[in-house]
Amino acid sequence: MTVQQQAFKTYYSSLTGAELLKIASNRRSYLPVARETMEMELRERNLGMGAAPAAALERSGGERVDWLARMGRKIGGVFSGRR
Repeated sequence: MTVQQQAFKTYYSSLTGAELLKIASNRRSYLPVARETMEMELRERNLGMGAAPAAALERSGGERVDWLARMGRKIGGVFSGRR
């Protein structure tokens, strides 16, 4: 597994199913490595884009997750050796 794949896997595995499905709705615009890693994570969790009801896409507790900042922290941890 490449460093890029590991970074995306770390990030995607940290998301809830609802969060993953929400960002996966725009996966066609992602880099191939990100898209492939996301699709692997969706398969591992047995999540399909058409299978999720709208309620499943709501975040628990109403909190707003800044996924880009979260991804940056996760990727930074992969490169620095901390997790």
